[in-house]
Amino acid sequence: MSKNIRDYEFRSSPREITYLDNEPLKLDKNFSFFHNKIKFRKELTRLQLIFRDYTNISLLASGIRDSYLKEEYSEKFFIVIFTTNQAIKDANQMISPYKDTKIKPGCFYLESTSNYMLLLSKDMEGLILGVDTIEDILTQTFKLYFEQSNLEDYIKIKPFRLLNCTGQ
Repeated sequence: MSKNIRDYEFRSSPREITYLDNEPLKLDKNFSFFHNKIKFRKELTRLQLIFRDYTNISLLASGIRDSYLKEEYSEKFFIVIFTTNQAIKDANQMISPYKDTKIKPGCFYLESTSNYMLLLSKDMEGLILGVDTIEDILTQTFKLYFEQSNLEDYIKIKPFRLLNCTGQ
């Protein structure tokens, strides 16, 4: 059985990070990057390229359907959800616990559970820092997975909650 990374290393040290003892996020080819604003779609390309470079599989980056996401959430946050086509149908439930969360400009909130990874920010500055953080997590996770040479097991991301801001 492969091991999870105990503590990720980041380019920008998070203001707050809490690792959880829940089941890890188990990645497979059915995952996609879902977003709510076309203006930052290109930022997700580098995350897609990580998958292509390590697995030769290109994951999709798609908009979240309006029927899956309340307009108030889309107006309040820049949102990226890394999950499956089936799980994205519950986007409102994923975001609902954070609907009143105050995220300052230049900041982001990132959470990984056994079903999804959720990135919320208020602006492009926070979103880009959040995408950088996801890039760090995915790169380290893939490197560990291939170093372990247990290709029959899943690629796993340890559950966590993270808050960070630019200029820390």
